[in-house]
Amino acid sequence: MWLRAVMFYLDFVLPRFGAVGRRLGSAQAGQSMVEYAIVAALIAIVAMAAVQALGGGIAQVFTNILNRISGIGG
Repeated sequence: MWLRAVMFYLDFVLPRFGAVGRRLGSAQAGQSMVEYAIVAALIAIVAMAAVQALGGGIAQVFTNILNRISGIGG
């Protein structure tokens, strides 16, 4: 008996809330996309700052390696 009441509720009431649930779900998806975009922007800013700070040192390391390789072949 109670199973029939539950099934009636599911068949009758829940479809009426379906549109509301879809609208709320899409708002949450949009919100999470904004959050992902903010995190991606922060990661990009940190990466650019790291490249700027370490760029000269890394270039010097590769210059030293190139000079040693050139010395071996010559």
